[in-house]
Amino acid sequence: MSNITWITCKTLLSHYRYKKSQTVFLLLGLILGVALWSAVEIINGHAKASYAEANQLLGAQANDWIYSNLDSVPLDDYIKLRRSGWRQVYPVIEKRLSTKDGMPLTLIATDLMALPKTDDTQPNALDFSLWQSLFQAPYAVMVPENIAKKLSITEGSSIKLSSGRALPPAIIGHYTQQGQRLFMDIGAAAIVLDQANPSYLVVSSLSQDERQALDAWLKRNTPSLYRIENQQPLDLTQLTQSLHTHLSAMSLLAFAVGLFIVFNAVRFSLHTRRHTFAILRELGVDDIYIFIAIFIEASLLSLIASILGLLMGYGLSQLLLPSIASTLQNLYGAVLSQSIILSWHTLLGAWLLTLLGLALALVAPLIQQAKQTRKNALNIQSNWSFEATQQKRLTIYALIVLSIAAISYQWLDSLLHGFVLLAVLLFCGAAILPFIIQFTLSQLRRASIKQANSFSKWQWSEGITQMIPMRTAFMAMLLALTANFGVDSLVSSFKSALDQWLQQRIAADVYIQNNSPKIEQAIAILPWVQDTHIRNGLSLRWPEHQTRPTLIRGLDPRAPDVTSLPMAETLYVSHENKAAQWPTLYEHPSILANEQVKYLAGIELGDTIFLNTLDGEQKAFTVAGFYYDYGNPYYQFYLPFNTVKNIWPQAKPKGIALWLNRKAKNNEIDWEKDILELGLKPGDWIDRRSILNVSMTIFDRTFSMTAAINSLTFLVAGIALLLSLLAQHEKQLASYAHWRSMGLTWFEWVTLTGKPIFIALTMTWLLSIPLGSLLALLLIHDINVLSFGWTMDLKWQWQSALKLGVLCIIVSMAAFFIAALQVKYKLPTALKKLGQDQ
Repeated sequence: MSNITWITCKTLLSHYRYKKSQTVFLLLGLILGVALWSAVEIINGHAKASYAEANQLLGAQANDWIYSNLDSVPLDDYIKLRRSGWRQVYPVIEKRLSTKDGMPLTLIATDLMALPKTDDTQPNALDFSLWQSLFQAPYAVMVPENIAKKLSITEGSSIKLSSGRALPPAIIGHYTQQGQRLFMDIGAAAIVLDQANPSYLVVSSLSQDERQALDAWLKRNTPSLYRIENQQPLDLTQLTQSLHTHLSAMSLLAFAVGLFIVFNAVRFSLHTRRHTFAILRELGVDDIYIFIAIFIEASLLSLIASILGLLMGYGLSQLLLPSIASTLQNLYGAVLSQSIILSWHTLLGAWLLTLLGLALALVAPLIQQAKQTRKNALNIQSNWSFEATQQKRLTIYALIVLSIAAISYQWLDSLLHGFVLLAVLLFCGAAILPFIIQFTLSQLRRASIKQANSFSKWQWSEGITQMIPMRTAFMAMLLALTANFGVDSLVSSFKSALDQWLQQRIAADVYIQNNSPKIEQAIAILPWVQDTHIRNGLSLRWPEHQTRPTLIRGLDPRAPDVTSLPMAETLYVSHENKAAQWPTLYEHPSILANEQVKYLAGIELGDTIFLNTLDGEQKAFTVAGFYYDYGNPYYQFYLPFNTVKNIWPQAKPKGIALWLNRKAKNNEIDWEKDILELGLKPGDWIDRRSILNVSMTIFDRTFSMTAAINSLTFLVAGIALLLSLLAQHEKQLASYAHWRSMGLTWFEWVTLTGKPIFIALTMTWLLSIPLGSLLALLLIHDINVLSFGWTMDLKWQWQSALKLGVLCIIVSMAAFFIAALQVKYKLPTALKKLGQDQ
């Protein structure tokens, strides 16, 4: 580094040593932006790394699964497998439970002694006393720490289930790849849950020859069992891609809001250093040295912000992880480990992002300032004229880009295109805001001139002056308000659609999970049963669309919940919603598909699709309708029960839905007693109300992370406004001292400086309503459909807009009050200095 460059660097950087508040101002914007961005990126990277480990279960290889046509794998068949030398097979019990308060839980259990030996599954990988407590009565259940906090349980206490049972004493901790699930030894789980048979079997590494030998052995000795390859790593990566894209977009928005703080900090920094740049140029310092010094300055600031932002982001990711892990497990069955490790990709990405942010916010304006002469740098009127011209150009450019985006909307057919339109809407709307504010204040100023009100004229003129340096703070507030209103509209619309759909879809009063032929016959003749619906189903690969698993469900077309099935589109007469018409409409058997098949696979009504049968042949079906299927990430088809049973003999029972008669609903008949007498156990059935409660609990938990990120973004915007006010008041302190010396009262000062800010915030809030509505429309009708294949109506709620307006006023009043206190504290010093200068 040459001597001139070093001196120039020291000269420029000395500003931050003397102006510590502006140093904090600049770094805080970058740190907050990087923290929110890195928190989501850390979780996304952690989730994708966990998906890559989805070919393992509890630390052991799980390359294949063995399922049964029955509800579970007969224990005798598993023992027969092990005795025949198949030591690569180990059993798993996986069961959905719910607490007495309705919180959903998943429990997983395996035979720890049967797991293939790895470093993570050796007995010494666990403390010996812990190992012993898993095997010996009263046994134990390992509960992840965040679940223990939600349930308010401590070490040694028991979890009470909705069935009336209690799990063994809790051990707060987690086993390898346990995720957000409870963990037990399979022997203890069999006793506690009264379930001797494993849910499925897992097969570790096998060669291709061994796979063929295993298939032959299963077909010969245990016809009810069949092997399928574990494709979960690929499935999870593809299924969750849209969700992670949404999260990344939200984190980048938060970073952009933080970047507005940086823009403001740069503007005030330039105001303070306008003399310095002009003097350096007049002293003969070439532009190249100033450019190098600016680059070094940006690099140092970005490095500091990256390190501090990553530290904050890592802590934030730890807080968000339980919510996101629970969402991924509930929607996709993905298991995320509890420990997060920072990758070098995230470290490098954070530094490059902050450097890019500073290149946009710091380097270009500084270069422009460095090119000004001393005369132009000191000419405030010239600077204002330049800013006004730049703002008009920015508004025109924004309108042009918005027009192009509106024209391109008709060709919207990809997620990338959708997010580009979303970004254009947000940032072009923010770019137009300063012009709207300036225009409004100018009109108020003209009105005050006509009324010959000198104080009002002064007030609005001062407001116009204030808006030039503070415009980026209002742009950040607009982004936060628009994002919050748009996402709130999305969530409320989705919740309304989901609730209505569940009310129709979960129509039966009781759902029994155990439906052996004996129980089916016994239930059908019970006097309190008004109607029943027996279902079956299986999972397979759709030959033409193997990007995600496909579910086949067999049902009774004349069952009450099928005749009232919420349909999006049908080829049959649907004015009476008689879904019983669809099985025999066409030459090929007719099939109903969920909306995901239409929007994600591109299938239209009347199209013929082909599905693989057990013997490898393809069966043709005609799509007769699409039904709503919220929350399902898979392709799913409905066929009559017997059709599924005949084509796919391996289809499993999927439970029995029961409709109770009036006496049973009014508790005049003890129907639960009759069910117990049939041999069912508590927990083998669940009532309609519990399913609805659990579903809405999962929904609220799913969107809690979205609410958290939006709240943090709004907080960053509030901080941007506060810092802008602090910096603006500090810059204007000498002027305030002059005003005070002329007799301006404290109340008049608050009115003079506060009223234009209130008008600007009102305009910001009013503009956020149409922008937020357009954002919600784009999210619901386009991006949501392209991502998940779910359609719904937009439910516009004025309460949400009003709530955000009140919140905006509260945050703004707090920011103005804090800034005003700073002025009141520093004003005596400014007055004293003013007196000394006279």
